Amino acid sequence: MVIAIIAIIAALLLPAISNTKAQARSTAWKNHLRQIGIALGMYVSDFKTYPPVHNWQTRQVWMDRLYPYYPLQWTNTAWQCPTYMANHGLAIFWATNTATPWAGARLWTSYSYNCNGIIGNGWAGMPPTVLALKGKFGLGGRAQFFSQDPELAASDPQVAAPSQMYAVADARPFRRGAGPGWFPIEPPNATLGMGSMASWADPWYWDSSLQSLREAGPPHEQGYNTQFCDGHVALVKRSDYLFPPRTARNWNRDNQPHEEAWAPMNEWAVQQ
Repeated sequence: MVIAIIAIIAALLLPAISNTKAQARSTAWKNHLRQIGIALGMYVSDFKTYPPVHNWQTRQVWMDRLYPYYPLQWTNTAWQCPTYMANHGLAIFWATNTATPWAGARLWTSYSYNCNGIIGNGWAGMPPTVLALKGKFGLGGRAQFFSQDPELAASDPQVAAPSQMYAVADARPFRRGAGPGWFPIEPPNATLGMGSMASWADPWYWDSSLQSLREAGPPHEQGYNTQFCDGHVALVKRSDYLFPPRTARNWNRDNQPHEEAWAPMNEWAVQQ
């Protein structure tokens, strides 16, 4: 009888203990993201603009710009999200083609940067009118794919609603399928997160070599820990994060939804 009662009590307590541990981990991960946000805020204070997402010629990415303010290399596992790294996540920028540095380049990381706003990486069949808007909604993008156009980093005053705009978030995690990876950096069990925020279902349409990748579930409670431009961190549910009618404004520096830049509904990662 006593054993039965103990078993019942244990069964009742285990979910509560599990939830407490999950909440503690979430708090630790959010604090880590806040440190990145502090470094980003200091960068903006010094340079009056947000960092560009990358520079193919110098092999410098947005995280490198934050090193003077958060002196830990982003390739160090301690910089990355523990959940991502525990799932065999890669933290690497790999580019070997010096003639055309963007050809075959790969950037995998646990935290993504809102460089291009709601446009993200675009979508199949994106018209020239939308392509011309690339880099003008986010924090530090470029005007066109793989171009050498000037960096289009947002200045601090251009962010109309800092408390509402996404700055840095948990990267959407992808897993290798049966297709070949860019060895030696992508073993079959690797989790791969993009360095830039991707708002649509297929962020790989422009690169057929990555079509074997399949999206995994969100890293935290069906959502992504997200740092906003004012520095606060909150969990954003996937059902909101990737559903434009609810959150398109949060992606864009002018706090407008810009429906003219949305992908067709069949390209949305979340349909309702």
